[in-house]
Amino acid sequence: MASAERQDVANPIRVLIVAGQRLFREALGALLTREEGIEIVSATDHGIQAIDVVNRLRPNVVLIELTAPGLDVIELIRMIRQTSPEARPLMLAEDETVIFKALKAGAKGYVSNNASVSDLRKAIEGVHQGDLWVERKLVAGFLEGSAFVGDEGAARPQGALTAREHEVLRLLTSGGRNKDIAHALLVSEKTVKAHLNNIFRKLNVTRRLQAVLYAIERGLR
Repeated sequence: MASAERQDVANPIRVLIVAGQRLFREALGALLTREEGIEIVSATDHGIQAIDVVNRLRPNVVLIELTAPGLDVIELIRMIRQTSPEARPLMLAEDETVIFKALKAGAKGYVSNNASVSDLRKAIEGVHQGDLWVERKLVAGFLEGSAFVGDEGAARPQGALTAREHEVLRLLTSGGRNKDIAHALLVSEKTVKAHLNNIFRKLNVTRRLQAVLYAIERGLR
C-alpha cells in the first residue's frame, strides 16, 4: 500500500458517497468535507442512482458502503468501471469474500468500517493517484485462502523475477491494465502477457489479484 501525498486544495478530489443509511451517509460526508483537498460532489443511497450520478458529475472516487440498495454492489462496481473508467471505486467493508469479489470486479481498494477519518482520507488519495489500496492487516486473510499458499501457510515462489518482471508487477499492482503496462514500457500487449505468464508461474499463482496481493504483502511495489 503506497503512501499518498497531501492533495492540492486547489484541485480537490471529487468524491461520491454511496451508502444505504442516511445518518451514516450524512455523517461521513460532513467529516470528509472538513478535510482539505476533498470535495463531496453528491451522496446517494441507491446503486442505480449512483450510476446516473457518476455519469453526470464524473467523480474521481466513488466511496461505496455495502448496504446501498437497488443493485448488487459487485455489479455496481462493474458498471462504474464500464461507464466511467476514470472513477475509482473504494469500498467500506469488512467481509473478506465480498472484498475479494469487489477487487476482481474493478474496485481500487477497500477500507475497514473501523478506519479513522485520517486513514479513509489516505485511502481516497491513494486510489485517486492510481494505487490499489489494501489494508495490510487483512492481506493475510486473502493469502491464507489463495492458491499459492502452501501447507505451512507460506507462499512458495518457484523462481526469482527479472528486473523487467518486477517492473511489470509494480505497474500491475498500481492498477495498470495490459495496455497501460505496454504503453508505459513501450512494448506490445503480447509481450506484457508473456511477462505476466512468467510472473504467475514464478510466484505460483493463477490470477492477477493473487499476484498483486503477493506483491503488497512482501513490499515488492
